[in-house]
Amino acid sequence: MQLLSKTVINTREDLEAVKGTPEYDEFMQALKGSMTRKQDVAVRPDNYGTPDYDGDPIPPVWEDVEDLSTIERFGFTKEDFQ
Repeated sequence: MQLLSKTVINTREDLEAVKGTPEYDEFMQALKGSMTRKQDVAVRPDNYGTPDYDGDPIPPVWEDVEDLSTIERFGFTKEDFQ
């Protein structure tokens, strides 16, 4: 996530300090975008990727997975973005 912010925002307090500015709006948009991530959900055998695996390569199966850890770190819930 790349922001053009000139202010370092590491905490909710940092974020609140720029409330009402374009930086705040950009950061909030980035936080909203962090609520899902791509995850490979392909099923592979335990020995996949090891020297003793002799099967065919198994391609990734990408799915969007909800991940609220970033917004929660800043004290928000999913409902705050709806």
